[in-house]
Amino acid sequence: MSYLTFTSLAEVITHLNATGPDGNSNYTVYGLSVSSNSVQAYVDHANTYIGSLVPSVTSTDPRYPFAQLAALDLACMSVLVAASGGMLLGAADYKLGDLFVTKGTIGKFSFQSAVQSFQDSFTRNIVNLSTVAIGTQARLGYEVPRRKA
Repeated sequence: MSYLTFTSLAEVITHLNATGPDGNSNYTVYGLSVSSNSVQAYVDHANTYIGSLVPSVTSTDPRYPFAQLAALDLACMSVLVAASGGMLLGAADYKLGDLFVTKGTIGKFSFQSAVQSFQDSFTRNIVNLSTVAIGTQARLGYEVPRRKA
């Protein structure tokens, strides 16, 4: 089944502020190399995932912008987690008796912050995608009963 394209490789690269591609078609995200094939795989997955949630959505549907943002968030999150190479899993943290040692780096905290930001945005957009509210204007104010004194 073919779904709409909600996000693209170019959008993800731009949103992540990545540089490249270099001679090997690799991009640099937070100083780490990510292949363009890998980024494209995450983009394809995000488009398929969001498309499977709302297969009937069209570009004129009020849910479409939320679908686009959710796909972009999901693809960016996936690229960052893959680029981190396990850095987000607490691999630099350990416990020695009662002492908890954290060997966190600026890169680790930057990745964690970015992934958390994309996760929060993704969650908001999925909620909006499934329960989109269409704004209306109250026009019945004049019909509200009023008590005369």
